[in-house]
Amino acid sequence: MKPDFDRAAVRAMELLVENGTTETPVDSLSMLLKYPGVRVVSFTRFAQQVEMDRHDLVPMFGANQDAATFRLDLDITDVRYVVVYNMRLPYEIIQRGIARELGHIALGHDGETRPTDVRMAEAMCFAHHLISPRPVLHMLRSALPLTMNILTDTTGCSDDCVSDLQKIPGVNVPKELNREVKNLFSRGISEYIQFCKASAKADRSPLVDFGTYMDFYEE
Repeated sequence: MKPDFDRAAVRAMELLVENGTTETPVDSLSMLLKYPGVRVVSFTRFAQQVEMDRHDLVPMFGANQDAATFRLDLDITDVRYVVVYNMRLPYEIIQRGIARELGHIALGHDGETRPTDVRMAEAMCFAHHLISPRPVLHMLRSALPLTMNILTDTTGCSDDCVSDLQKIPGVNVPKELNREVKNLFSRGISEYIQFCKASAKADRSPLVDFGTYMDFYEE
């Protein structure tokens, strides 16, 4: 079974529209907190609730130790997912980890119908299209030499984030959805571009190569 990258990207961009998101970097944690049927708790709080030492608990949540999701099949509560996250990590790692877990939830991953590697690939694709929307990147690189500093300013994406983003293929997203997302961010990104052009200080950070991430982009 192959990952459905198109569906993952479209769902991420639909969520941006549904939430009326206009500011970057995109706050995936705020989006998750508003998502129906989801309870979000930090590792520290969760450790207190289950009466475990935090240092013993965190390694149980995978190699990144950033976030994990538990799906609940209970009729006694409206909560269907509990997302536990590591609030002591750097901002960009928290936001990407949360975006990935939001992807699992928004894409309906239940751990049964799709293999683990497929679910992870789809969730990461979702995460990058949520925090680094292609319409935003298109606006930026159409006006500026796109460097790491600019990318970090506007999306919160770090070097490691770009390395993962380069592994994600281009996707086919409806032109109308691309335009909707572009309109959401247009004012803020336009103001940022004007600021950069007016700044006398040259940005000497490395230029960003997105690999095939921007392939098939149309608006």
